[in-house]
Formats: sequence, structure tokens, C-alpha cells
Amino acid sequence: MALIAQPSMAQRFDDTVSLKLEAYFAGIGSHARIGTPSGSLGTEIDFERHLGMAKNRTLPAVEIGWRINDDWVLQGQYYGLRRSIEKRLDREISIGETTYPVNARVASGFDSNIYRFTINNLLFQRERLELGLGVGLHGTDFDLFVEGQGAIGELESSLRRERRQIFAPLPTIGAIGQWEPGRNFTLFGRVDWLSLTIADYSGRLINAEASASYRVHRNLDLGVSYRFVDYDLRVRKSNWHGEVDYQFSGPSIFLRAGF
Repeated sequence: MALIAQPSMAQRFDDTVSLKLEAYFAGIGSHARIGTPSGSLGTEIDFERHLGMAKNRTLPAVEIGWRINDDWVLQGQYYGLRRSIEKRLDREISIGETTYPVNARVASGFDSNIYRFTINNLLFQRERLELGLGVGLHGTDFDLFVEGQGAIGELESSLRRERRQIFAPLPTIGAIGQWEPGRNFTLFGRVDWLSLTIADYSGRLINAEASASYRVHRNLDLGVSYRFVDYDLRVRKSNWHGEVDYQFSGPSIFLRAGF
């Protein structure tokens, strides 16, 4: 659900531009239900339990920040997840118009690309402390499929592929904070939230992150962070009538260059 995840003001006080490269060790939970506009609900599918997809992956992420002036910080971030697998089903599942029976061997995939843009206003500033509020746009591009021997209604079984693609752009609001307890040490935290309905989408997003970094060189920081992202998306479109529940959580390590 697009409602996917991430930091916004995580650059040091004296940096105008920053570039952050991150390895995120994510624990993943993904569920989807794909019905039809005529009213079929489809099966709720747990992609890790029912289809055997990996529950843990290392995700690369990139983030760019720009301190426009003393009061405003702009940031963009991207990370993606790609998974695919083959498995023999131990339960019947229905996706769209197709039913895949028990013991059918199916191939499946679940890809997501997450784009995040935020602008933050630093409302409270001291020499080593900044607090602020932000608004942003969190867009997630989903692409998932199941392929194998399946049937529509009482028709004879055949090789069928059910695939759904959707891009869900959703706004967010959030709070951020940054503190330098020492000359080279920075603590950062943020929380983002969303719950609303826009056109064919409705959903909820929670994103929280805390990080600590140390400046090892005049322009380089090394750091660790922990992130939790939970989003729940409902879709009512002609090609996708259903829902997606998506969770990421886990630690990361990062290198940030600031200028």
C-alpha cells in the first residue's frame, strides 16, 4: 500500500546538500486480496506464508536532501523490493476471476518501488536542536502476479496469469527532530502519518524512524537507524478491486555525504 516509508530532515545542521546511501535489513509482511468489480472478494493471500516468499531482504535506498534556507528542508528518497518464487499450493486461492487449486504449482512475484518527497518547516531551532513539521507525497508502484494452472468458474483448467499493477500517490503529514549532543554526533527522529480517501484509493500509513550518526570526516557521516513502515491500501478500480497490506521493519546502516 502506498502508503511505503522514510526520513526527511536527516542531514546535519551545517549541510546545504546531502546524499545518503543506505542498506536496509528489512523484515517484510505482505498481504493482498484481489477481487472483481462484480463483487467477488478473492482470497486474502499472505505472500510469505502461502506463496513462500522471503520474509527478510536487504534493500538499497538512496536519499537526497536540500536545506533551502534556515527554515525549510526539502528531501527525496527511493527504495525498491523485488521478489519472485515458485511453490506448490497447500490451499486453494482465488485472484480476480481465477481459482488456483490445492497442489497447483504456481509462480508468483511481488515488486514495489517507493518514492518519497517531503518538505519540512523547522519551527523550533536552537544551536544543537531542531524540531519541525512536514508535508509530503508518498508514492508506491506495485506490480504483483500469480501464474499457474487455474480455472474460471466451471471451465476447464488452463495456464493462467493474474497480474495487477498500480501506482498509488498519497500525501503525508509528519513531525521531525534533530539533536547534536556532541560536535560530531547526531540523533534524528521522525514520524509520518496518513489516513484518508482519495478517488479510487483509501488507506492508512504510519512511518517512524530513529537514527544515530557520527561524522568521520569533514563531509562524511556513518550511521545506524531503525525504521518501521506500515501501510494499508484499499483499491476500487476496474482492474483491481481489493486491498494490499504491507509492512517493513528493521535496522539499517548508512553513509551520508554533506556539503
